[in-house]
Amino acid sequence: MGKHQRVWCCCLTEEKLGKKMEEFMTALDQVKKYRQLINSLADFALIIVASVIAVLSVNIIVNLLPVLFGYDPIQLNPINFLLSLVLLLSGLSAGVLWVDRKIASVRTGEWKSSLNEGTPGVLKLLQELKWETIFNDIRLAKLGFVLYGFLRILAYWTLIFIPLAILSAFLQSIIHTSISLIVVLMIALILVLILNRNDLIKRHEQIGNLDSLLWELRWFDSEFRRADFKA
Repeated sequence: MGKHQRVWCCCLTEEKLGKKMEEFMTALDQVKKYRQLINSLADFALIIVASVIAVLSVNIIVNLLPVLFGYDPIQLNPINFLLSLVLLLSGLSAGVLWVDRKIASVRTGEWKSSLNEGTPGVLKLLQELKWETIFNDIRLAKLGFVLYGFLRILAYWTLIFIPLAILSAFLQSIIHTSISLIVVLMIALILVLILNRNDLIKRHEQIGNLDSLLWELRWFDSEFRRADFKA
């Protein structure tokens, strides 16, 4: 580390320096979690697809029962509805829990022992940082965060649409009134957006925070490179 970097560190009190570095490393730990999130998206998508396939399979079986065994289709509709709802809820819950478990497995706070050493520990942490890797991780973390949010909305949309479609078919068999699937899709989407409003706002704010962190790190990197050049 160059002379100017040491001067920069000494301009701050040890308490303030430690606090700034703690905030910085905590943010990087969060980026590591987001980085793990993008690695878990494929598993999340597979779980959701598997639950949708299971629902479609159940619907096919239930629709075959009246043909093969003479059951009343109207009596089977509530069973079909409940099974579809349970399977979709189970798949969505399993997907979210799996992703949360993967994120929770990320090791964080490993820098705290160095930070407890005071200014020498801070200097050691700064020397060990790999800036290009950090920048790439933040970019991927943003992508993963957006994709995960999109998949969650899509999963909830499917979760709400299929029961509504089944309920629509059930009502059509009773009142003999046709309901367009497009209308059902739009109703499901509106419900999803209303139910996930707070999550969408939070996700937008966190993406903004990642953007701010990326620009702050770029400035931090340029200052340190300039200090090395002058030293």
